[in-house]
Amino acid sequence: MTRIKIAYALSIALVLFVLYFGTGYVFFPETQTGGFGLPVMPSKGDPFLAIKGVRDIGTALVLLALLLLRNVRAVGWGLLALAFIPIGDMLIVLTHNGSPGAAFGIHGATAALMVVISALFLIRPAQNGQ
Repeated sequence: MTRIKIAYALSIALVLFVLYFGTGYVFFPETQTGGFGLPVMPSKGDPFLAIKGVRDIGTALVLLALLLLRNVRAVGWGLLALAFIPIGDMLIVLTHNGSPGAAFGIHGATAALMVVISALFLIRPAQNGQ
């Protein structure tokens, strides 16, 4: 399997993963609140949960649109830019007495995966003798 095919497969998995969590925050918030990593999360019905869900769904849809365009450079740069979101989530959890395990293991790992996938799209193989 080529590097680009692996990157596409990982990106599609990422889109599905983010859509799953995003729709969970919108439609089933009580099942999602424990996994974010903050010591206190809003209760069911709090609009914060729907906002987070809509943000996640929007992120997944932007990435999906880039994937459908099949422009590897655009997907790579888009992924790199979108990695800001889980980095921000990680920092929020860490600066608000949240779980370091969740901060690094969920949000940090997601950001790292996004950066790695973006590198798969952006790094060009060396040309003959160059």
